[in-house]
Amino acid sequence: MKVFMLIGLIGLAVSLVTPLATLAEDSPAPDLSKDKIVDGLPISLQPWRDPDDPLKENISEGWDIYYKRRDRSNDPKREAGPIDLQRYEAVSGINGFPTFMGLPVALTKEDLIAGKVDIAYVGLPSWFQPTGGTQWAANQLRLIRSYDHAHTGHDMHLNINCFEHLNVVDYGNANQNPLLYARNMADQALVLKEILEAGAIPLVMGGDHGTQVASIMALVNHYGPQTFAMVHFDAHFDMEDFGKSFGTFTHGARARRYAYEQGWVKGTDLHSIGIRSPYHSTELLKWVYEVGDKYHYMAEFERDGFEKVWGRIKQELKGKKLYISFDIDVLDTPHVPGTSNPEPGGIDAIQALTMLRGLAIQNEVLLIDFVEYSPLLDDRHYNTALMVNRMMRAFIAGTAARKIGITDPDYIAPVSLRHK
Repeated sequence: MKVFMLIGLIGLAVSLVTPLATLAEDSPAPDLSKDKIVDGLPISLQPWRDPDDPLKENISEGWDIYYKRRDRSNDPKREAGPIDLQRYEAVSGINGFPTFMGLPVALTKEDLIAGKVDIAYVGLPSWFQPTGGTQWAANQLRLIRSYDHAHTGHDMHLNINCFEHLNVVDYGNANQNPLLYARNMADQALVLKEILEAGAIPLVMGGDHGTQVASIMALVNHYGPQTFAMVHFDAHFDMEDFGKSFGTFTHGARARRYAYEQGWVKGTDLHSIGIRSPYHSTELLKWVYEVGDKYHYMAEFERDGFEKVWGRIKQELKGKKLYISFDIDVLDTPHVPGTSNPEPGGIDAIQALTMLRGLAIQNEVLLIDFVEYSPLLDDRHYNTALMVNRMMRAFIAGTAARKIGITDPDYIAPVSLRHK
């Protein structure tokens, strides 16, 4: 007890002879009454605004760290080319490294060029829409809940092993700053630019449909204006006029309309398939009609049947280079429980697979993106992820068929049609 008392007395003595630390002086209270009022609030309460131009935003220091590429100068030296991460000759998705379809990865444009890559899977995460979850889609497609094996890509309709004819890799994801949505689009476009410059087709998993902005930017930059047709599979137009959407360059907005207004794409090269939502208007339908959009609404499918409408689509697109943007809500709701904006009464799984496989055979596809998949909304079996995976496989198969000389978009291998 005496020891503890002694320690206490020593501590008290030290505290009495040690000067107290000086507290930092408080900043003076500002006079907010002298502030410029912007949108109903004093400007100094909105530090992200430029005081001299309230329409401009100040960005915090270090904002661009999300877009800076890592310095690779200290990495171990290696020859450029895709890298196969799998340890075994045969490995299922359960046990392998979670790359897209278990395929090799490419880290740089030089890897793509050295590997003579035909298709590069790339994730463009974004989630500017109310339901959320689309930012996880690209990585979810690497963790598909099925017994798929790495490097396996046989298509039953065409009876070809896709990866014997195509070099397909996983090119990772573009990064994003969740507070700088528009700037994310520019960086995503740069990632797509690398793939296009390497001579490969970007196979994109968004994100919400704002992903389309980056795709359009990259294609117009690489190929030039009015050099391709835009095939828009969707339950919604995404072509609203100003003031009737979240904004020009966001989910469900007007990127396609803006591209048309800027002269980047001709009106007759707009192709809208599966539109049926109740969000539109007579004014919008009139505008779409007048600009020459080659649309095929669900009403046409319902009245005339799939085969007739599919025949018209093929004829209208024949000979065109394509950018395909596939919003999965074009599918009827049972096929895609994990979509952000479901709409009953859409196309079915077989019709989607048929059209994607057929367009990849008939046309030169420059880029394809799949959007509006939210793993957070998917069912316990992840059936939406499986559906997206199978649509991507159908597109890859069609591309392989085109490469080996098959030109009929409705081709089916004889062995797949008749038994002995």
